[in-house]
Amino acid sequence: MKTWKIEIVLACLSVVGLIGVAVTKTLWTKAMFSALEFHFPITTCAISCAVTIVALAPVFLCIDLKPVPKGQYGNFTTIAVLTALDLACMNLGLDALDVSVQQALNAATPAAVIMFELLFFRKVRSTWVYLPFIPLIAGSVLTTLASGSHESSPSGVFFMICAIFSGALKAITTHNFLTKMKNEMGVLSFLFWLDIAMLSLLIPGAYLFEEFRGIAHWPRALEIFAWAVVISNGLFGGVRAWLVKVVLKYNTALTKVVCDIIIKAATIGLSVVIFQNTLTTWMLVGIILTMGGFSLYTTAAFYEKMSLRNCVDSPVVKKGKRSCSRKSEPACMVAQAVPERRRISDGDVEEQPLLDSPQHASRA
Repeated sequence: MKTWKIEIVLACLSVVGLIGVAVTKTLWTKAMFSALEFHFPITTCAISCAVTIVALAPVFLCIDLKPVPKGQYGNFTTIAVLTALDLACMNLGLDALDVSVQQALNAATPAAVIMFELLFFRKVRSTWVYLPFIPLIAGSVLTTLASGSHESSPSGVFFMICAIFSGALKAITTHNFLTKMKNEMGVLSFLFWLDIAMLSLLIPGAYLFEEFRGIAHWPRALEIFAWAVVISNGLFGGVRAWLVKVVLKYNTALTKVVCDIIIKAATIGLSVVIFQNTLTTWMLVGIILTMGGFSLYTTAAFYEKMSLRNCVDSPVVKKGKRSCSRKSEPACMVAQAVPERRRISDGDVEEQPLLDSPQHASRA
């Protein structure tokens, strides 16, 4: 009875904590860029990697630090390059755009994932998964046009598009390798070497964007408080990754789906209030369409995943025959039509890049 109560408390706290940390992370980063005038987004990513490395280093005094498996160096390098590109472009977009616009564009990431799945692997989803992309993409485009970001901050829109496609490409091409390496190395060893690899890529990137020269002339370069805020921001990535695991451990996968929707809505809503962004009627319409499409997609993708899991596990389906209810028939048809190696993973929901932002999925 006592254990049961503790699990309920942990389930509730993990959900509240994940939403709070995820929303705070985005708003905190934007506040650094605007209030502290720390317009060095690639350096911010590098600091986050450095903080994670320093935080993990003492842990390996107690546990073994496992190396990258032999024969996986190429795959590991690909993961590091795409993840670093995704993080850098995401922060560059956040620095140049309002949070509401950046989040609306970021919500279109599932559309890129689905497109790459279809082009590269011919993975076919059910109709209900494709339909939400109409309001999702329309809302993202409308929000961008109504905000005028395509004129005032074209570079921000460009970097967000790069982040969307690099994150989607990473999600579908390196997902199996990433999961395999995590299992062989352990999550902590994997994150440690991944952050070292990304740091070696982000530092030259910051130099090419002349951020080091900008930091030398930063008005708050000698303020301890300003640097404390910047360095503290780097801790959020690891905390969020841990909270994602706790949510999935003590809650259902559907709870994680709902959390992602709430995080998007809360981030957009609070950003408008905190940063006093101008919200036009068409921007509001675009945000509503984006959130509606994102919510419909996450719900449809979740139920498709559950239906496919039930169908794949069914001994009748495994023999190549159809034995599905009328309600789950479309998903079962997909399960039978797509080869086994191309089907959606029927493992833990964390193994399927369903709806997490690539930035956060890679850290988790």
